[in-house]
Amino acid sequence: MSHSFHPVIAIDGTAASGKSTFARQLARKLGFVYVNTGAMYRGVTWYLLEKKIPLNDAEAVTREVISAGVETRLHKGELAFRIAGIDPLPHVRESRVNEAVSLVAQLAGVRKLLVAEQQGLAALSPLVMEGRDIGTVVFPKTPYKFFLDADVEVRARRRSAQGESDVIRERDVLDRERKNSPLMCAADARRLDTGTATVDELVAQALEHLTARGLKTAGD
Repeated sequence: MSHSFHPVIAIDGTAASGKSTFARQLARKLGFVYVNTGAMYRGVTWYLLEKKIPLNDAEAVTREVISAGVETRLHKGELAFRIAGIDPLPHVRESRVNEAVSLVAQLAGVRKLLVAEQQGLAALSPLVMEGRDIGTVVFPKTPYKFFLDADVEVRARRRSAQGESDVIRERDVLDRERKNSPLMCAADARRLDTGTATVDELVAQALEHLTARGLKTAGD
C-alpha cells in the first residue's frame, strides 16, 4: 500500500457497538469525511443475495464480485459505492443482510478487493473510517485508532430499538474467529465502552486523545 496523503482515524469495534454514530459525530467535529466500510461489505452481501449466489461457496462469491466490479469514491463528502453499477446502500440494513454479512466479510477474495478500495480513499480526503479491521489491516500505521465495544445485551437492545433483527452473539463469534482479518483491538488503539458513556462524552474523550497524539486539523 502506498502512503496516504491525508490522516485517517480508524474506528473498529463489535456489531451494534455504536461505531457509526460515534464516527459520524467525530468526523463532523473534525471536518473529515466519514466512511463506513461495513456498508461496503453489506452492499456486496445484498448484491450476492439478489443474485442468489451461494455464500458458502468462496470461489463463486469472489468470482461474482470481481466480475460485477465495484466502484468506491467520495461524493459530496460521503461514501459512494456501487457494485455492477448498482447503488446497494439503500438496502444494506435489511435483516437478511444483517444475518449474512459476516459470512461474506470473512472471504479473502472479497476482503482483498474492498481493502484496496478503502485504502485508495485516503488519497482523496482526511477520513474517519469505521469497520472491523481498519486499525489492524486497512491502515495499521495510522496513529489514530479507537476500538468500541459494549456488553452484548446492550448491543442487542440497540438493534431491537432500531427495528432491526441481528444475531449479535453469532456475529461476534464469526467476526472474531474468522481466518481473514479477524476482529481484534489493535495494540495501540484507545478502547471506548459505549455502554457506559454518551456519544458526546465519547467524542470529547476522542478529541482529547487525538490532540495528545498530535493530530492537526485545518483549524489548527
